Amino acid sequence: MHLQRCLFASALFLTATVFVGAQPTSPAKPTSGFAVIDEPTRIINDHLAQAWKDNKLQPAERCSDHEYIRRASLDIIGRIATVKEIEQYFKDPPATRRGLLLDRLLTGDQKKDFATNWAGIWNIWLISRAGEERERYRKGLQPWLEKQFSQDHQSYKTLVEELLTAKGKSDASPPVNFLLAHIGESTPLFKQAELGGFDAVPITSRSIRLFLGYQIQCTQCHDHPFNADWKQKHFWGVNTFFRQVERGGLPIPVLNPVLEIKENPKYNVKGIVFYEKRNGVFLPSDATFLDGQKIPAGGQRTRREELARFVTGHKNFNRAIVNRMWGHFFGRGLNVKPAVDDFGEHNEVVHDELLTKLSGHFGNSGGHDLRKLMKWLCSSDAYNLKATANASNLPPDTEVFFSRMPLKMMTPEQLLESVVTATRPLEGSRDDPFIGALFKLLRDQWMGMLVRNFGDDEGNEATYNGTILQALLLMNGGHINGAINFGSGTVKEAQKIGATDKTGKKTLDHLFLATLNRPATQNEFRQLMARMPLAGGKVKDTPDGAMQDVFWALLNCNEFILNH
Repeated sequence: MHLQRCLFASALFLTATVFVGAQPTSPAKPTSGFAVIDEPTRIINDHLAQAWKDNKLQPAERCSDHEYIRRASLDIIGRIATVKEIEQYFKDPPATRRGLLLDRLLTGDQKKDFATNWAGIWNIWLISRAGEERERYRKGLQPWLEKQFSQDHQSYKTLVEELLTAKGKSDASPPVNFLLAHIGESTPLFKQAELGGFDAVPITSRSIRLFLGYQIQCTQCHDHPFNADWKQKHFWGVNTFFRQVERGGLPIPVLNPVLEIKENPKYNVKGIVFYEKRNGVFLPSDATFLDGQKIPAGGQRTRREELARFVTGHKNFNRAIVNRMWGHFFGRGLNVKPAVDDFGEHNEVVHDELLTKLSGHFGNSGGHDLRKLMKWLCSSDAYNLKATANASNLPPDTEVFFSRMPLKMMTPEQLLESVVTATRPLEGSRDDPFIGALFKLLRDQWMGMLVRNFGDDEGNEATYNGTILQALLLMNGGHINGAINFGSGTVKEAQKIGATDKTGKKTLDHLFLATLNRPATQNEFRQLMARMPLAGGKVKDTPDGAMQDVFWALLNCNEFILNH
C-alpha cells in the first residue's frame, strides 16, 4: 500500500500545476468579480500598474476562480475552501462573485472561522509559538482575541491600547497575558524602588517591533550598526515606561496559578534607568519615547497609558500594520527586504507613496478596521494575479513589484486546518464536547510535530519554507492516514458518487475539489485513471484502497502544501 501511494504521489508531483516558467503571458485583465472598487484599492491598482510599466514588467494572467477562492480562504480564514463553499461560490454571478466571497469570509457565513484564525495569528505575533512556558499565556489570550475579531468594526488602535495598558488578573483581564509573557527578569527586592519590578527587556523590543515595525532589540547593548537613527538611549527610554509593572503571583507551571498585573508607583520612583555603553560608561535614561516625547508634568495617566498614546500616535503606527498585513497577503512587505517589521534607512520602502496613502485611508476613512484593509488588498489587481512567472518577472529582484502572486508555504496552522477540512475526519460541530476534545488532541499532536520540525525560537513564526523533509514527514506520518481512514469523511462521500459515475470523472473531481479546490484536468484524469482501478463506474479491485491512495497523494502533492 505504501509503495502504491508513493507512486501516486510521484505522479502528482510531476503533473501538479507548475507555477514558475519563462513562457510569455497576456497582460492582466481589468479587475472583475467585484461590484464596487473602493478608493484604496484603486490606489493600489494605479500605483502598481505604473510600477509595472516603469520597470517593463508584464504582469501574470488573472487567476482563475478556483485559485481565488482557495487563496482568499487560506489567507482570511486559515484553511482551504470546502466543496460546498466552492459550489456556493460558483452559484454567484461572475461579475460579483469575488466580492461576495470576501463578504462571506470577513463578515458573513465564515465570520467565526475568521475570528478564530486571526486570533490565532495575532496570538503568535504577540506571544510566539516558541516556549512551552508561554502556553498558558497563549491559551489565556486566545478567547479574548477571538472576541475582538468577532466584532464587525473592531478598531486596531483600540486593540493595541488595551494590550499595552492591560492590568488585572489573567483570568478576568486576558490582555495582561501579553505583558506576562514578555515581562522579563525580576529585579532584587531591595532594588525595586530604584529599578522597578522587572527588567522589561523582552516586552520593550517586542512592542516596538510589532506595533511600529522598528527592530530596536539590538540597541539594548549598543547603537544600531546599520541604522544611524537608533541609539541605546531609544531602547532604554521606551523600557522605562514598563518599569512600574508589578506581577502578582508566581508562574509555577505545575500549579498554573492565576497571575495579576498591577501598576505600582513605588517602583522605579525616579523614573530613571541606567544603561551601560560599550566603553563601560553608565548613562541615565528617563521615560522618553522614540520621537523624543516625554510624560507631561502633572499628568494623570500611568506610564503605560502614556506609552500607548505615544505608540498609537506615532507616524509609523498605521504604516507598520498596513505593511504587516500586506506581507500576510502578498508574502512580503513593501520594503526592499521581505521582512514586514524592519523599517529604517537600511531597508528602504520601495512603494513609499503607496504605503503612505493606504496608511492614511486605514487611519481615517478605514477607522483602523482590519477587515476593511483586508478587503482593499484582496480586491486589488495584484492579489488577483496568477503565481506563474514570465520572462519579465522571473528574476528575484522583481518580486518587490508584485507583478505575480508569490508562492507562500502554508503555515502549520493552515496546513492542519486544511487537512482537517479536506479529509473531514471529525464529522459534526467542534462545539460538541466529544468532537471538540478529539480535534484538540489532533491539533496538539500536529502542532507539536510541525513546530518542532519546522519552527524556530527567534520569534519568526509567521513564515515557513517548504522542504523535502516536510513532504516526507507528511507522506510517511500516520496522521494523514488516520484522517483518511477515520470517520465518514471525504473518501466515503467520493465512494457514493462513484457508485453511479460511469467514467470516474465526477469521483475524481470531488477528491480534487476537496484538496486542491479545483477539478482535475483532462491530463490528470487520464494519468490517474490509468493507475486507479476504476472503470465504467465499477471498481476492479479494492475500492477503498484505490480512492484512499489517490486522496493521500493529493494531500501530499506540492500544490496542496503551497498557498498560491
